Amino acid sequence: MGISVDKKRLFCWFICLLFPMIIAFIPTSDGFTASLRLFLVLTIFVILIIALELLPRLVSAILLPSLYMISGLVPAETAFASWTSTTVWMVLGGLIFSNVLDETGLLKRIAYYVIRTCGGTYAGAVFGCFFIGIILNLITFCNGWLVASALVYGVCKAMDMKPSKEASLLCFAGTIGATGCTVCLYYPGYFSMLETAIREVIPDYRMTMFTSFKYNGFFILWCILSILILMKVYDTKNMKINVSKKLFDEKYEQLGNMSLREKKAVAMVILLLVYLFASMFLDLPAAYGFMAIPFLMYLPIIGIGKEKTLEKLNFSMVFFVATCLGIGIVGANVGFGDYLTGIAVPLLAGKSTLVVCVSFLLIGMIANFFMTPYAMLGGLALPFVQIAATLGINPIAACMCLLYACELLFMPYESAGNLIMYGYGMMPMKDFVKQMTLKAGIMLAGFVLVMYPLWNVFGLI
Repeated sequence: MGISVDKKRLFCWFICLLFPMIIAFIPTSDGFTASLRLFLVLTIFVILIIALELLPRLVSAILLPSLYMISGLVPAETAFASWTSTTVWMVLGGLIFSNVLDETGLLKRIAYYVIRTCGGTYAGAVFGCFFIGIILNLITFCNGWLVASALVYGVCKAMDMKPSKEASLLCFAGTIGATGCTVCLYYPGYFSMLETAIREVIPDYRMTMFTSFKYNGFFILWCILSILILMKVYDTKNMKINVSKKLFDEKYEQLGNMSLREKKAVAMVILLLVYLFASMFLDLPAAYGFMAIPFLMYLPIIGIGKEKTLEKLNFSMVFFVATCLGIGIVGANVGFGDYLTGIAVPLLAGKSTLVVCVSFLLIGMIANFFMTPYAMLGGLALPFVQIAATLGINPIAACMCLLYACELLFMPYESAGNLIMYGYGMMPMKDFVKQMTLKAGIMLAGFVLVMYPLWNVFGLI
């Protein structure tokens, strides 16, 4: 009996091996060290496996840090250092939180309400998901993305959606509202790293709550434009989707009065949002809210969490997030950020300010493949400031470019918010990549045609 061969899958494996092999044969130098080359070979190999979905997510998540360690690139404590990050445990808490909300029926009630409020149409639900993300960000200083992700997932379930382009568009709108808009709204975590870097050149500099919105606020319009284009391309008016105002009016009425479990769940949501809002004033990490409050749901007095809920958790997603964070940690350890800086300064000397700014965006876009936004801002903010100062450009502009570049991404692993939304299983990889590529193209064109001229008017450059 012959063995069937999937030629498409074999070709994908060939691609996964080809690009790392090309990098492996690049000669080393003082800047491009053997450690940096090995890091790129291993990282690109596994990234391609993830992108082409050749292995289960859990296997890929375990494979990359294991290769970092087994190859001798870094010791185990560095390869698996991401597990000590609060982000990993924040994600685990967020998954428990959203699953318990789903079990109580609260997500379904909220989802029905959102769809009805938006007119009971698919287009209304898409924009409803987008603006809910922005509202939650304003309330929580950009720490409400996990709540928004759970809500968007609830909308998909309420509409009986399966993984498809219809579901992916809803998730895309919710994600760019909840996670993407952090590049133009007040995010203390991002601001603190940018301020620290800028103060190396401009002592006592402090960003206001509206600094990023003033310079990067057009990102919201680029998101809306992306959604409108995708709705036109997908021909959403003629989609056969299980949605109508009458249908969801009936579904909402069938839920009846809010149960005691739902009321307790509402109290937990409010408690979490209050903590996220107050965290900056309490001088406590926002992650603590997601690390503690979900577990309160299992206390005897509250008792809305069930053991069976934990059995349904997507634990592979937690491993996946940890691995993605680890890329940034290992990348910084082998000097990936310094290597980019060493290349940039000689190339950009004597170039126009527009060319330099676009180069900053492209460097950030490339760095996104190997670093999470936090790792990228932490590792590249100071080099960008130094490059700008050397070239006679306002370092604030360099940092705004870096912040803007955090959303020039193409793969789910490039940011935790996209990871979580993709992890719900409603966004096929091919649709995710196409949608993010469209958004990135609009962002780059919008920067050159609109934002850069306005930065001149604002006196930023």
